[in-house]
Amino acid sequence: MFVSETWLYTVLGIVAAIGVALLLVFTAPDREAASETAQALPQEQETAVLEPPEEATESVSPADVAVEFDPTPTPGQTVSIEPSSPYLVDGFVMDGEYRNMLDADGFQVHWMNDANVLRVGLVSPGTGYLAIGFDPDRRMKGANYIMGAVSGIAVSMRDDYGIGTTSHAADTSQGGSHDILEAAGREVGGRTTLEFVIPLDSGDLMDKPLEPGLSYRILVAYHLMNDSFSAVHSRRGSGEIRLDPVP
Repeated sequence: MFVSETWLYTVLGIVAAIGVALLLVFTAPDREAASETAQALPQEQETAVLEPPEEATESVSPADVAVEFDPTPTPGQTVSIEPSSPYLVDGFVMDGEYRNMLDADGFQVHWMNDANVLRVGLVSPGTGYLAIGFDPDRRMKGANYIMGAVSGIAVSMRDDYGIGTTSHAADTSQGGSHDILEAAGREVGGRTTLEFVIPLDSGDLMDKPLEPGLSYRILVAYHLMNDSFSAVHSRRGSGEIRLDPVP
């Protein structure tokens, strides 16, 4: 009976050992997988570093951009501007716009008239003021002067009268009136263009009446850079123009 119990306990011990061994064998992969999962979790839970979003850029077409045009070119720059139409006081002297032209050593005088008004276009080889005097008596005295200067897009004009052989003053300062009907000017490429319209007979005592078909002596002057009408001219000259006859 003693032997039988010993044998029984031995068998039970062997069976228990085999069961434990089998349990260890079958649960080992699960433990290894759990271990691998535990090692992987910290990497999956790392905080991601995000790149900042790119700033949105808006595409602008040339038509959406307002460009202000500066009519005064920089030195050496050539500016090409299309004139609007013939016989328009716009600061452009087009080929064929005027019926007559006189070139006084680079200073151009363009003119035409009807029975009532005289249209004049002056082109100066400088950027200062420019002037023309009509029908002087003696030197500068007695002449009807039209003076102009262009600064950027601003045009300054003055209607003067020759009060002495070497002096002139504004008509309005001598009891007369300002009788320039229209005027426009431009500075382009180091040259100044001035266009204006005056009556042939304004009725002003400071303006001499002009008659179609007759010839008149003129005086011209300009400054290379200075726009002040009181500055002494850089160059001056004289010539003669003949007004268009009117049928």
